[in-house]
Amino acid sequence: MNIIVCGGNGFIGSNLVKHLLKKGHSVTILDRNKTRFTSPNLKSFQIDLLKPELFQEKWFENTDAVINLSGKDIFTFWNKEARKMIWESRVTVNKNLIDFIRKLSDKPKAFISASAVGFYGNNGENKLTEEYPHGEGFLADVCIAWEKEARMAEKYGIRSVQVRTAPVLLKNGGIMHQMMKSMRFGFTFVFGDGRQWFPWIHMQDLLRIYEDVTVNDNFSGPVNASSPNPERFKDFVKSLTKFQKALIIPLPVFLIKLFLQETADVLLFSQRVIPAKLEKNGFKFMYPNLENALKDIFSPTSAV
Repeated sequence: MNIIVCGGNGFIGSNLVKHLLKKGHSVTILDRNKTRFTSPNLKSFQIDLLKPELFQEKWFENTDAVINLSGKDIFTFWNKEARKMIWESRVTVNKNLIDFIRKLSDKPKAFISASAVGFYGNNGENKLTEEYPHGEGFLADVCIAWEKEARMAEKYGIRSVQVRTAPVLLKNGGIMHQMMKSMRFGFTFVFGDGRQWFPWIHMQDLLRIYEDVTVNDNFSGPVNASSPNPERFKDFVKSLTKFQKALIIPLPVFLIKLFLQETADVLLFSQRVIPAKLEKNGFKFMYPNLENALKDIFSPTSAV
């Protein structure tokens, strides 16, 4: 397939591009940052996706699918400017892409948008399949609008999938990268009582999910990209310390909220996410269990 990956130089995007190329697809990257690797089947254009007046029709010629992974990192303090960028880099970029694509005479067959399990908000012990209603809070609001713009593709005969992604496990990126900073000094944290459900996904499985929902017409609408076995956060941290020794320090909720304010939602919300659509469509996880996932990640021969 000929696939455009917007945000193809980011945390997930750079890994996905390499995965797609390895699987024989041709890839075009649209990203504000410069691509740091080359391949015979790779094209790359530096572009600010918030400036649709710079989009060029020739980039989209003979394109089978567009995957949009663009989005500012949420692991930051949510001041007014950060909120604006978190929103615009997701919601506005999706709108810009769909507004441009709808005018093309040769439209892609699929539009695959990133989303996040933040859609569900704080949901205690509830099992969260794709049918579960949205939660409340800033992240939920972002996800609702993000997915709404992605679904607009359906008005123009384009299959649309929204990949509700759990925290991605990779040693040098995402939440693990943040946690490893303190673990290198011999300590790590459990947030609150640690009983909140923590959904997660191994990077290798996430890459396979993105390829699967792109090439498989059976997928449409929201898809939970999360391991079938979410963990209590305290159990996740305990498992992590088997591979990187560290003292576990409990942080009370009031202290987390005092310093992080609403950003604390990312750490405290309980989200027992279940990948119902993937399981229904026969997707086989390489790493359904946390211990095996961590064992691979900490292995010197890990694929990602």
